[in-house]
Amino acid sequence: MVSQTAGVIALIKQLEEGKLKLKLEYEKGIRALDQVIKTLCEVKLDPLNFVHAAKKTRKPGRPKTGEINVRSIVKKAKGKNGRGRPAGSKSGTKVNLTQMLYDTVISKNQFVHSREIVESVVKKFPHEDRIDFGKKISVLLASLKKQGRLITFKDGGYRKNIYWGAPIWLSKEGRISRGKGFKKSI
Repeated sequence: MVSQTAGVIALIKQLEEGKLKLKLEYEKGIRALDQVIKTLCEVKLDPLNFVHAAKKTRKPGRPKTGEINVRSIVKKAKGKNGRGRPAGSKSGTKVNLTQMLYDTVISKNQFVHSREIVESVVKKFPHEDRIDFGKKISVLLASLKKQGRLITFKDGGYRKNIYWGAPIWLSKEGRISRGKGFKKSI
């Protein structure tokens, strides 16, 4: 009986792993094609609109040849033509985060740092990643500022010393009203 060397056993193991990876990639490709076919059937888009023709000139009556831009088909079918979430998608948190942020700042009854806001809101969503959630909150706070519902107050010349509050908490001179000041412990 002939025994296999360690090198042969390692090679067999690598080949088995490669085979598994190829199988997974193949199945992933099949699922993607099935999704495109399903999308085309549901939306009734003309796939020729998404074919990138070859650079050669073609004669009249000949079909276009080239690559099909699958991403643009799926994007168009999902209705993602503008800003925001695609048509029919659900919010990951199932609540209106913008309103929750506004309510959080107002309930504090004083100017607060964005880190304090993140800490209060993250308690309600413990499964969320703190850093990603902080980025999302930053964008929503900027949206509230653009709407005029919240304002920022900069303490000193540093970007990190920005506090969020209601517009009525500032006087006409740009000073914080009594009792609405922020904690400098951050």
